Amino acid sequence: MVSPMRKIITLITLLLFSAQVSVAAESPQDFFQRFDQLGQRFDPSVADLYSDGASIKIYRRYPTGLERSMEMAGTEWKALVRKVMPAASAKNDKSTFTKVRYSALTATKVKINADRYAVRKCYTDPAYYLVIEMQPNGQYSIVEEHFETKPLPDC
Repeated sequence: MVSPMRKIITLITLLLFSAQVSVAAESPQDFFQRFDQLGQRFDPSVADLYSDGASIKIYRRYPTGLERSMEMAGTEWKALVRKVMPAASAKNDKSTFTKVRYSALTATKVKINADRYAVRKCYTDPAYYLVIEMQPNGQYSIVEEHFETKPLPDC
């Protein structure tokens, strides 16, 4: 026969376990929605979504046909985002995303492809993507981002 104390300990253990299990990890869709909302509000805390070791790849096409690519580390990009956010807000320099697609790369990494529309410069970047990775705390962070830019607007 099981003692009443043993039943109580078992019940408490089950309750603690179910409480831990019910705290679900953030989905890639929830993460991207949060990323987008912070960007729409020009919230500098969007920089906190990037891993310090992230790789930011920027590709620029010039009207003359010249093409340039640049890569930045996450720490460098985070500092830049925080610095330029007030100017971006003043110029309404934001992006909107359509045709968002999610694909698992590994058990912990997801690639998010989208068409990124640059509102201020009136062009669409169909090559845009993010790679996010689940961290030990159950939250995703951006480990890679790729986007294309143009020096002149299309509008």
